[in-house]
Amino acid sequence: MHSDPLLQRPSTGTATQVMRVLEALAAEPRGVPAKAIARHLGQSLSSAYHLLQSLSHLGFVEQSPVSRGLFTLGPKIAELFRGYVASWTLPQRLEPALLELRDRAAARAYAGMWAADDLEITWVRGRRGASELQDVSPGFRGAAHALAIGKVLLATRPPLRWPSYLRQPRFPEYTPTTITSPGRLYEELADVRAKGYAVDVEEFAPDVCCVAAPVLDGSGRPLAAIAVSVGEKRYRRDVASLIRYVRETARTTSALFTDLDPLRDVVTAIAAGQNP
Repeated sequence: MHSDPLLQRPSTGTATQVMRVLEALAAEPRGVPAKAIARHLGQSLSSAYHLLQSLSHLGFVEQSPVSRGLFTLGPKIAELFRGYVASWTLPQRLEPALLELRDRAAARAYAGMWAADDLEITWVRGRRGASELQDVSPGFRGAAHALAIGKVLLATRPPLRWPSYLRQPRFPEYTPTTITSPGRLYEELADVRAKGYAVDVEEFAPDVCCVAAPVLDGSGRPLAAIAVSVGEKRYRRDVASLIRYVRETARTTSALFTDLDPLRDVVTAIAAGQNP
């Protein structure tokens, strides 16, 4: 059992001090000396050292590589940030974008994420009378190479992180137009990266075509992807407008992530007395 009270249940006063320490360290990436932390907190040097050591033990603080006398944010902050960003990609967060996309495109709309090294469909919003891709519902996994939404997510991942069915000499074939060879898929994904969107033309199911685009975080990394599906005749007629609807909706949704302040939310959680 830890004897350090900070490692058990922080008081409101201690949590506020933790928040102020993290804010101070975030403002000085090269590192902050313990004396400066003590002045910032209005505490004794020994109290500042005790707080820094406790936070170091938890991984929120570490000694700066510039000098052993300086302290910087630790790796636990990055871990919390990843969890925080992941919470923003929950399907419920993407529902307004899907409803907008469904209505603008008058088409069945989808959201998907990369989970456990494969595509997973997380949210679907249909249009009245839509019959295409009924099997592609929330929880659907696989066929990343045959669906536009999967291509968008594959395009930013190295082949070693692809699902096992895409690390074979030949991929599963769903229709005569499914991409089944690694070389052809590499070419397709290069085109996806260049254009910023993906399409599939009857590659997963006959008479079904899809358009997809990525939802990006503030640093340009894909958090999720959104897509629409339509019949082949409508796709041929309206492909340009479908691409525009999907890309514009993805861009608007991505903008929600550009101003996220992860440290603010992390220290707010700590100040509220939550265990990291």
